[in-house]
Amino acid sequence: MPERAQVGYYVHHHGSGHGMRALAIARHMDCDVTLIGSRLPDADYSSTIKALQLPGDTAPGMHVESFPALHYAPLAVDGLRERMGLLADWMRSAWPCLLVVDVSVEVAMLARLFGVPCVYMRQHGERTDPAHLQAYASASRLLAPYPASMECSQMPDWVLAKTDHCGWVSRYSQQSSAHVAPEHGAVLVITGQGGTAFTVDSLIAIARRCPEDQFRVAGPLPASDLPLPGNLTLLGHLVDPLPELLRAEIVVGSAGDNVVAEVAHMGGRLIAIAEQRPFDEQRLQALQLERLGVALGVLGVPAADQWPALLQRARHLPGRRGWQALLNDNAAADAARIVVGTLHSHFGSS
Repeated sequence: MPERAQVGYYVHHHGSGHGMRALAIARHMDCDVTLIGSRLPDADYSSTIKALQLPGDTAPGMHVESFPALHYAPLAVDGLRERMGLLADWMRSAWPCLLVVDVSVEVAMLARLFGVPCVYMRQHGERTDPAHLQAYASASRLLAPYPASMECSQMPDWVLAKTDHCGWVSRYSQQSSAHVAPEHGAVLVITGQGGTAFTVDSLIAIARRCPEDQFRVAGPLPASDLPLPGNLTLLGHLVDPLPELLRAEIVVGSAGDNVVAEVAHMGGRLIAIAEQRPFDEQRLQALQLERLGVALGVLGVPAADQWPALLQRARHLPGRRGWQALLNDNAAADAARIVVGTLHSHFGSS
């Protein structure tokens, strides 16, 4: 048994944002941390941060039944059995431990059944269904990786009372762009690993409607053989998008936590496009950003003829001045402090 209490951090595999956030927070913890998931970030892990790779949890032809108390529990899926077994083995061998769950109702309930304390990562969206509320109730603390002013759903008071808001967690700080002026007409379009409604065809049509702007697209897109106009460049996957974020006058991306966090910390002007996600997650986040006046919230990719006016509206956003009151440059460190504090509340600090 380990001499010191340690933290396991379950990382959901959809998109890249969960993994980036986990690594940023783990680097601030003064204890041993194991990131656990099937799509962990590629990184140089330190002596105190380890990785436990899990198999996938799907199988051809599987049938997923719906239960009020569970979101995902298909029968006869080998990978699901293996991953839950590996999680169980880790909790047994790593005891005393705490599990951060970002995110899975079922993993949170497994931790509770093992008697392992849990810090559950909250997300945007209408998450008042029985399964979410059960996970929230079973957790020792809830951690919201966004400012309290971004709360936009009708959560019960008891959920809010056990929630700590650390703020948006970003790889970059406000200082990263403090002395850099963006290029007029530079538009960065980010298509995330979690899927995008953009296609090469739609981007070509948008670029042709906005000939004075230069569109640079970072991230995956469906393959296409169509010729590109001169003001459209496909960059593919970028390990570090910081140089592109710095030069962009306007950023176009999904209304997901990762894009919002990084543009917010850069003080950028954001067109937040709500992609189709469970529980209306991105739709509610996009609408709340618009209400706060810090970004334009758009439901789906607008038609090409709407983009000249949309970009002009984005240029009138307040940028850094608007984001300032919402930011916490110590968000990752504060999140780590909350997790480690919860660990110590259960097991002491030795």
